[in-house]
Amino acid sequence: MKFPLTITVILQNLYYIGTAIGFIIKEMFWLRVVLIVAGLCMTARGIILQDYVIVFWMSLFAVINLIQVIRILLEKKEVHIDAGILDLYKKIFIEMKTREFMVFWKMGEEKRLHKGQFVCHDGVQADGVIQIIDGDAVVKKNDKVIAHLSRGYFVAEMQYLMDEKPSADVIAETDMRLIVWKNSKLKRLKEAYPHLYNKFHLILSKDLTFKLKRYL
Repeated sequence: MKFPLTITVILQNLYYIGTAIGFIIKEMFWLRVVLIVAGLCMTARGIILQDYVIVFWMSLFAVINLIQVIRILLEKKEVHIDAGILDLYKKIFIEMKTREFMVFWKMGEEKRLHKGQFVCHDGVQADGVIQIIDGDAVVKKNDKVIAHLSRGYFVAEMQYLMDEKPSADVIAETDMRLIVWKNSKLKRLKEAYPHLYNKFHLILSKDLTFKLKRYL
């Protein structure tokens, strides 16, 4: 049975319309959906005309776009955050999506200190950005206490943001648990996930601004 030529013309024009719409859609999810529908129209046209080159390539493009749609949906899906760090997420990292936060958090390395140990030294380059998970620390400059830090506070962020060495000693007042994002990991984060890195950079900037207003 031969199909009327008008069906193939309609399918071809639907493909062109879908492709044109794709050029003006900014939201990636809907762009992929439109391209899938457009590709299926051209696939159907290829089947009718028994042009299997078109069928092959349009089917391949549809599968690729479908995989990307699934990836986008998975990225938007909320992921579980452990109760032990949920308050840190809500208070400090809320600008990140839950999946982004867990990707970022897992890039850090946990470290434990005993009371009296140094978190960082005045004038000594730190290995990365440090955040206090548990415990308290004191900030000293010329043996004078200038600040107290507790859960959630960052340490050595000024060094990272301004490429300067720490300007004070930070000493554990209690046993402490820290998480450290090493400079090498942050460099890879910037290259692989620039959008996520920018969010972290903004969080550090806000933390530093808060400290400057509070202690200066």
